[in-house]
Amino acid sequence: MADFTSFLADMDQVAYVRSAELTEGDGRGCRIIDVFNGSGLAFTVAPDRGMNIVECSYRGIPVAFRTPSGHVAPGKFGPEEWLRNWEGGLLTSCGLRHAGPPEEGETLHGRISGASASQVGSRGAWRDGGYELTVSGVLREASMFGENLRLARTIRTAYRENSITVSDEVTNCSGAPDFLLMLYHCNFGWPLVSPSVRVEAEEHEIIPRTPEAAAGMERWREMPEPVVGAPEQVFFHCFPGAVSLVNRELGIRATVERGEGLPYLVQWKSFDPSRYVIGLEPANNRLEGRKTALEKGLARRIEPGETLRFQMKISFSDC
Repeated sequence: MADFTSFLADMDQVAYVRSAELTEGDGRGCRIIDVFNGSGLAFTVAPDRGMNIVECSYRGIPVAFRTPSGHVAPGKFGPEEWLRNWEGGLLTSCGLRHAGPPEEGETLHGRISGASASQVGSRGAWRDGGYELTVSGVLREASMFGENLRLARTIRTAYRENSITVSDEVTNCSGAPDFLLMLYHCNFGWPLVSPSVRVEAEEHEIIPRTPEAAAGMERWREMPEPVVGAPEQVFFHCFPGAVSLVNRELGIRATVERGEGLPYLVQWKSFDPSRYVIGLEPANNRLEGRKTALEKGLARRIEPGETLRFQMKISFSDC
């Protein structure tokens, strides 16, 4: 145990996990868990919204993009109204069986972000010489005569470690095989994302998703001033490494690292006013939707009783 503990009666003085419940607006009644790691990083987990990470700040500076909807209780506007239900935030879970545009039988980016977690727990504890803060919960995507998938999530940070690690285990609890499409929709906003930000990564292949993205290929690293009516741009990054957002004006670097089970990284840019955001999104698919992924044989098969593991990490540092 570190020597500084002799100055403290309780570690909650410098780092804590705290549960609460929202009492107003469309999010009324939703559980939230605030995490403060005592060294610059603070964030909020929403157990009733897919164990998503909503607010996030580093050194007291907000880094996550938020939508105009604010906090929204699950299913407030119906599953087909994904964009009305979407809170934005640092991490939105997308899947488990679909990611991408709506298609027959599937809403935009799937259903899991509207699921409420059970077996929710949080704690601060010493582990391997460090003080670790964890939040965990279990989500289900299931239907009586359809799928039966169970996602167990653990979110970790630690005192003096300005990173968030998300570890997921997805188990097929049905008697039939299924296919997983997973997307970790990480959304960064102002003031981190501004014309001062740059996207940094090692040299690699980049594939534009649309003609609008192809037209913006030379400036994929940059964000312009807000432009009314600007189309979204989406790029696929084909390499195993990390991608960073670097704002030297603020002196902040945010890095997204893909771990187990996530071979793709999607970059989303929107610079329309009030929709000014960069998404860095680890995924196990190319956002072509469930039908196309199945037809091409690219959807990740999961057998009855099988458990697949996924991990990703978001880190913050000074620059």
